[in-house]
Amino acid sequence: MKTFTLTTLGCKVNFYESEWISERLMKAGLTRLVTKGGCPDWAIVNTCTVTGRADRQSRQIVYQTARRCPTTKILVTGCYAERDPQAVKALPGVVDVISNREKATLPTRIIPDLSPPPFMFLEALGTHVRANLMVQNGCNAQCSYCIIPRVRGKNWSKPIELVLREIQALVRAGHPEIVLCGIHLGLYGRDRTPQTPLSSLIEAIETVPLDVKIRISSLEPMEFTERLISTVANARKVCPHFHIPLQSGSGKILNAMRRPYTPQSFERLIQTIKGYLPHATIGTDLMVGFPGETEKDFEESYRFISSLPLSYLHVFPYSDRPGTPSQALKEKTTDMVKKARVARLLKLGQEKRKAF
Repeated sequence: MKTFTLTTLGCKVNFYESEWISERLMKAGLTRLVTKGGCPDWAIVNTCTVTGRADRQSRQIVYQTARRCPTTKILVTGCYAERDPQAVKALPGVVDVISNREKATLPTRIIPDLSPPPFMFLEALGTHVRANLMVQNGCNAQCSYCIIPRVRGKNWSKPIELVLREIQALVRAGHPEIVLCGIHLGLYGRDRTPQTPLSSLIEAIETVPLDVKIRISSLEPMEFTERLISTVANARKVCPHFHIPLQSGSGKILNAMRRPYTPQSFERLIQTIKGYLPHATIGTDLMVGFPGETEKDFEESYRFISSLPLSYLHVFPYSDRPGTPSQALKEKTTDMVKKARVARLLKLGQEKRKAF
């Protein structure tokens, strides 16, 4: 009986896709090794490329696997494999590189008799209580620092009927909490005819006669509608939790990032949510050290974030991504300055979490 390991970096969508690949291979008779030490027949690495650190981690996993298990065949997929397939193919032990667009075909590289499905459909998630459910993929945005639209392609969505069936399967398998996730989740349904926005999906989920908690993954500020907020506020199954990436509280920096909103519109959105759901959990992403971010810009951002009723902060330093407009910008922020600014925001985040 053949064996495999599967290592995943990055976002909830990557983890969902990895679990689907694992489920598919195990149903075909392979055994997944989950304890360290053994050398499998196949090692699958599902990579991330959102930062330079993610690229390095992806390469390190391949190097370590090849060094420890020289006879193991390594398959590499994910966003780093999509962005730089030649560099990945040159790594030791790699026998094949599978793009994101072909990820559903990965099991066929090990078992040729398998056929790829139109949509991934996950029925169980090992021993985890909370399950990620990918309902959307791709991104149509053009943020100046982000490589993800290039490696994930354009927006597409799962049909509502398929999402409902998948929720039912996951609940039957023992997952009482499900996270709806996507690369650009707020675009859900805009590619369908007729369009079925995220609020329509939530309304449909509310009709499913199951005891399940639904959590919504990250949503961009410009994709909130009053209908969506009121739908969540009136829903019985949906957790009052929003993660809304801000990136910066400086209007100048947001403009340079090509983020299509202002600090003022973001503040109005938070106030609207709190009006419907006073006790909602609201978290955000913040990027520190974008090219041209002065001390004045950072202080403006810090004061703005301090003033908002946020529950927690995800903070990370800016990282140049090859092929993005921001890579060519001058006035780079030093690592030392980025580290100090990250530390200040992390401390603020701890204070906000404790207060919440």
